Amino acid sequence: MDPATGALLAQTAEGHSVVLGLMRCARIWFCPVCSATIRHKRAEEITRAVVEWLQRGGTAYLVTLTARHDYRDELADLMDAIQGSRAATPAEITKARTVEAEAKAKLAETEAAARSAADAARIAAPKGQKRAAIAAARAESAGGIAEVAAELAAAREVLGRTRRQAGAYQRLITGGTWAGDKREKASDAAAEGIRDRIGYIGMIRATEVTVGTVNLWHPHIHAIVLVGGRTEGERAAKHVVEVFEPGDAQLQEWEEHWRAVWTGHLERTNPKYRPSDECSIPDCKCDGKGHGVDFKRLETASAADELSKYIAKTQDGKSPAQELARGDYKTAGGDNMTPFEMLFRIGDLTGGVAEDDAPGHGTLPWCLARWHEYERAMSGRRAIEWTRYLRTMLGITGGDTEDDDADLLADADAAAEFRGGVAVTDRGWAAVTKLGLDLAATEAAEGTDANTDPAALTTRVRDVFGMAGAAAEVRQLGPQEVADAYAAILESNAERRQEAAARRLREEENAAEEYDADEAAERAIQTIARRRVAARNAT
Repeated sequence: MDPATGALLAQTAEGHSVVLGLMRCARIWFCPVCSATIRHKRAEEITRAVVEWLQRGGTAYLVTLTARHDYRDELADLMDAIQGSRAATPAEITKARTVEAEAKAKLAETEAAARSAADAARIAAPKGQKRAAIAAARAESAGGIAEVAAELAAAREVLGRTRRQAGAYQRLITGGTWAGDKREKASDAAAEGIRDRIGYIGMIRATEVTVGTVNLWHPHIHAIVLVGGRTEGERAAKHVVEVFEPGDAQLQEWEEHWRAVWTGHLERTNPKYRPSDECSIPDCKCDGKGHGVDFKRLETASAADELSKYIAKTQDGKSPAQELARGDYKTAGGDNMTPFEMLFRIGDLTGGVAEDDAPGHGTLPWCLARWHEYERAMSGRRAIEWTRYLRTMLGITGGDTEDDDADLLADADAAAEFRGGVAVTDRGWAAVTKLGLDLAATEAAEGTDANTDPAALTTRVRDVFGMAGAAAEVRQLGPQEVADAYAAILESNAERRQEAAARRLREEENAAEEYDADEAAERAIQTIARRRVAARNAT
């Protein structure tokens, strides 16, 4: 966190050793260590949010969204279909724009050359044959123009893909049927969309992935949807002014609309992704409605005084917060593996464990190929995402970006009680990590002797650092010195986080403006489409 301070190797009251003052990768999809901490804290936030909304008298649903798939489907394609594509990097956008500009200029040059050739043919042809000469010249140039035009079309398609394309999830919460028609000429019925009729205030979405031996990738989305509220204000000033119980007819309308939108978008993206409309599994809880979209209402425990008893439970007894957030400790079951189960099998197999003795399935090359595909497909995607400003309405502080995940990790050990430890300079820590001795140094600090025999702990750690020629970079600290040093590191980091939070707020406001513009464009496209249909019907 702070190169001027270095790192701290501290021994906790329980006898564990922790390394303080280091930034962590915060890669929720790929790092089991960081993911466990981030998801645990996210689960706590989600629980607080659901409890808060249920206590206010609101209603919550756990909605699971899936797509049909088989072993031929790439994970990246499935993720684009359900969650939307990722925006390109600035460098990729610049390159795509350059290629498009070059193709456009090339087409203009080719068309100009064709016109010149036609003029030359006209001038050279004798009287009475000029039209035929022009037509022949144009025909000769047509192939070249078509080829360059195809290059321009391909370049424009690539440029179009640099902007994030909406997936089935985004389609659920866009469009006039959902959001209503806010134009002055709209009727009262059209002005109020499904969103208003059910009192939708937002949702918390988490994406989960498993991999199997038969159908390979199975990405799906869990979302806790909060309904039954009326809001006023815009953006950061938005707040709940009324809580009500949505009617059965309105809830049924919502469920049918989401099912139609979800399956319809998947089918348009790729017909094979469309979930089955009916379920043939005996005693299945989907009530014969298929497995594309599954709704479960979350209930509170009745007559409970303690806050924990208000936590909603799903039908299988799992907390909906855990269902959303704790993808790190789930086991896929059957022939499926979670990505981390696959990663642990890779670790076992590379460590010499026999295939039959290692948990999971698949050969080492197979697992490595699947893991590499997983990294490419999931990098840069949000794992857990809240509707914009939902946190503010429910009084939940913080955010859900990757930067916010890193902030959660920075505070993970702040409340620990320390027996004592050592301070290590930035140079010293770099020396041991370069040789892969950081784990050995951490293990050397374990025990219960930091406050009774601090010199013994310091000696053990120095012995490890000595292997890297950095024994002099270790300084002994008492319990209070560890606490003070870590407090100074956190204070310095908090200042940087405040600056970063202000920057992210500005970026969020800009993103909100872009979202509003996109929504307006979507409505305009739908209006044009309706007018064209009406015109065709009129003729």
